[in-house]
Amino acid sequence: MTAHLDTFARDNLPPRAQWPDFLFELPELKYPERMNCVVELLDRWVAARHGNRPCLISPAESWTYAQLAERVNRIANVLTRALGMVPGHRVLLRGPNSPMMVAAYLAVIKAGGVVVATMPLLRAKEIAYPIAKAKIHLALCDHRLAEEME
Repeated sequence: MTAHLDTFARDNLPPRAQWPDFLFELPELKYPERMNCVVELLDRWVAARHGNRPCLISPAESWTYAQLAERVNRIANVLTRALGMVPGHRVLLRGPNSPMMVAAYLAVIKAGGVVVATMPLLRAKEIAYPIAKAKIHLALCDHRLAEEME
């Protein structure tokens, strides 16, 4: 079951006859009907009082679970409240590997979106294909890559 209001992703799955058999018979594989992986991967750590532990470490900076959660929540709020994103919308992410790109990725998922990540080296012509194919609703782009994006 999905909470997606925009059903593009579900509508473009292969026919059911081509799906693999999903076997979740082990007790540890009994998942709730709906689950947001950001809650499991990030929010639970903060709720369990581990927010001050290191979460992301890059050559330029390090973020704790609490710092990452704060940024993820801010971005998710902007996506949904200011930009009108609804569950199921595709959001293009364009930027270098960095803590902020991780935060943007997790924010899209937390808000119910579908992430379409691109490599920073793609040129305008190459970016156009995933934008058209995935019917991108929004794009988050690092300012250093804005020229090709425009």
